[in-house]
Order: sequence, then structure tokens, then C-alpha cells
Amino acid sequence: MHLPAGFTPGKTIGYHIKWLTLCVILATWVRLGSLYMGFTKAYIMRVLMISDHADPLAKIGTKDAGGQNVYVMNVATLLAKLGVIVDVYTRWDRASKQEVVTVQPGFRVIRVKAGPKGAMPRDDFLHVTDEFTRRVSQRIERESLTYHVIFSHYWFSGVIGLALARAYSLPLTHVYHSIGRMRREALEHEHALSHDCNAFFAVRDAWERRIAHESTTVISTSPNERDDIVRLFDIPADKIQVIPVGVDTAVFRPYPARNVRKRLGLPADGPLVLYAGRLEWRKGIGTLITAMAELIKRWPTATLCIIGGGSSTASQAMDADERKRLEEIITSLRLQDHVHFLGARPQTVIPAYYAAADVCAVPSYYEPFGIVPLESMACGTPVVASRTGGLQYTVEDGVSGHHVEPRSHADLAQKLATVISRGKITYTEAARHRVLRHFAWPRIGRAIAAHLALLGKTTPPSPPLPTAFLPKLRRTQLQ
Repeated sequence: MHLPAGFTPGKTIGYHIKWLTLCVILATWVRLGSLYMGFTKAYIMRVLMISDHADPLAKIGTKDAGGQNVYVMNVATLLAKLGVIVDVYTRWDRASKQEVVTVQPGFRVIRVKAGPKGAMPRDDFLHVTDEFTRRVSQRIERESLTYHVIFSHYWFSGVIGLALARAYSLPLTHVYHSIGRMRREALEHEHALSHDCNAFFAVRDAWERRIAHESTTVISTSPNERDDIVRLFDIPADKIQVIPVGVDTAVFRPYPARNVRKRLGLPADGPLVLYAGRLEWRKGIGTLITAMAELIKRWPTATLCIIGGGSSTASQAMDADERKRLEEIITSLRLQDHVHFLGARPQTVIPAYYAAADVCAVPSYYEPFGIVPLESMACGTPVVASRTGGLQYTVEDGVSGHHVEPRSHADLAQKLATVISRGKITYTEAARHRVLRHFAWPRIGRAIAAHLALLGKTTPPSPPLPTAFLPKLRRTQLQ
């Protein structure tokens, strides 16, 4: 047998073995890759999110557009970036708005015809929960949608969420955003409630208790709120997951105060106090205006800027009574040159207002969490906030700002004066650091996604049921 010149059997066999080994490795990678793709495709999570009155695309600062809108918008956006498919169902509150908006791949806002396509008092929403539930079910059937978990926000959404969870055998997690019993106590502190108001809160309390017991889990935004839920509704603490609200630290960040004041047309000199939020009695704006009367005795050029209030005719009409009450306080204290209503402002310019201010005031009589303190601290501006609800958790007393007694204009004036005297720069680094460490949205988004994924695997998705099988929600029967 004659072999070719240069042929070495051992070397050639080794060469083929190396190629064979490489091919096996490549085939294994391809196989594992296809299995991985099949796994992720089979386990993509689809979330049915309900935010009844808080349209995530609404202009912030209007009558019913505040922290909940910001929260829902950011959570849905982050979940979509993590590969979760999210449909946010909210009431269609204006005929000119588009019914379905794809905000980004995997995130849709779906407006639901429930009641009139126009402004409606939030406390009337219970009357349209039946219609809301029915129309969500109709869309599920029409589009052959399969959801893995329901995520409801505020108690009206919880009512709807309970019905849909029963109909489709889905897990439900709920965020309260506000607890009726706590809000009722804040109102009762000021004046006696009418019979109708007491009756409304009784209905709300019964539903909120039911939501606490029948939902799969509850997400609380602070340890303080968790303790309130356990105490008020008698559910085990381990049913509650504490995941705080977050803030976009790339958008809300420090800017040179003098520069932004000039750009915004604000006074170049003198202490500037900022309020940002809805024009509501429970927000304590009247207390803040009264406190300003004390501040100007020491700083005659001090200014209070109030951001918030309706932009449309309908929402301005809903703000009218509170605006009139506040203007009467301003006139009685002769503060017309010191207090300015700036109206609603686009989210794109809100960081500049925070950065321009020496201090942000959050004088609420009751606040379950409050996103305004986070936004302000992220911009390096200290916060003086009421010692109530989640504000006690958000603002670190004496470090990123100060706590004050609710309704005490004297205490509020003293703490505002403390910040102004010490200087904003004293608090800036600590305020920003606290947000970066505890409240950055990416961290919050991952925590929520993990919680939803855990829930989504506890109950397998079920096919849509005909509308006829949906349980009828009865507003008067709360058993």
C-alpha cells in the first residue's frame, strides 16, 4: 500500500477529531439557542393593567392627573423594555383622544368607553365599573388576547380587576395609591362630613377591604402604607410586597438655579418655594400660603410658585372652587405679589422648575406616597413635607429635607426658613444620593417585573370567556 507523500496518520486523524468536536459544539449551541427562543416565546408575560381614571398619557398637574398617572406610565414603559407585553386600560375621558395608542413596542394604552367621553368626577366612577368591565372583556374576545396577570391601580380599578380575575382565573395584584379610611380621617379633622360623603366612604372601605382579601397580592409603596393596610384590613403582612415609586434620574437632575430661573422667567433673586401637584384641599396649599405670610416678614422678596390645575375648560371648572378659596386666602394676607399660579406645565420643563427652587413644599394632610418629593430631591432640591403616610419614608428628616406637622402653618414656615437659612446646597448631595440609592426607576421596574412574573406562573392563562359569563358587579351589594 502506497501512502501520499507527507501523510501522517496520527496528525490527520487528530485534525478530523478537532473538526468533529467543533461541529458537535456548534450543533449543541444551535439546539440550545432554539430551545431558549422557544422557551422565551412560550413564557412571554402579558399584563392587563387597569388605571381607571389615571390615563398615563394625560397632562400632569390637571385635576385628575398626578402621581398615579406618572407611576403607571413609567411602570408600563419599563416593563415593556424588559420584554413584558402591557395593555393599560383607562377610561376614555375625551372624544378627541385616540382609542388605542401604541406608546412603544409591547405597551399600549387602551381607552375604554365607560360613561360619557368627557370629564367626570372621580368619585362617580363606581357607576361605570360594570360598563368598563364588560368592554374590556369584549376586547379580550375580539382580539383573542391571553393575559397572565392583572395589575390594578386605585380602588375602582380593583373592583374591575376582581371581576376580571374571577372571570378569567387570573392572579390579581393591586396598588391602592390612596386608602379611603385614611383620606376620610383627614377630611373629618377639618369639618363634619355629610351623610352622602359618609355613605360613599363606607362603600369605598368595604370594597377596599374586599380587594385586600381577594387579590392575590398587594403592592404597597412604602413600609408606612404596608402597616396601614395590615392594620385597617386585617390581612397578613406577607401578602404585601413593598416596592416604592421611582423617578427617572436622567430626566430629573440638578441644573444651575440661576440659569433655569432666567430661562423660565422667574425672579433672579430671593427665596423661591415651589408647590407641584393638584389643586385639592387635602394637598394643604392653603396652609402653605399662610406659611408664606410668615416667610416674607424675614425675606420680603420670597416667592411661592404653584404648578398644577386644569388646562381644559372642564377640568378648570372642577378646580374652580379650590382656586377661589386659595385666592381669597392670598388676598386676605396681601400676598398677591408673592404667590403665583403657573397652571399645568409639560413634564419636559418640570425638572427645570424643581432645579430653580430653593425648596419644594409638600404640605399634604394625607399622602400615601407622593412622587413630587422624589422628583425634587433628584434635582437636588430639598423637600419640606408633612409627617404623614409615605412622605415619612421618602424624605429623610434633617438630611434630604424636613418633616412638619400637617396643617401647622407655623411649623411649615419654620422648616422652610431653616432650609432657606442653611442654604439649598446643604441638602443637595444627600437628596440626590437618596433617590439614586433607593428610588431609581430601573431598580423599581425590575422588582415589579419579578413580582408579576412570579404571579403569572401561579395560575396558568385561561381562554377568554363569553361576556355572559362575566359576574355582574353590583354597587350596593358588597358581601
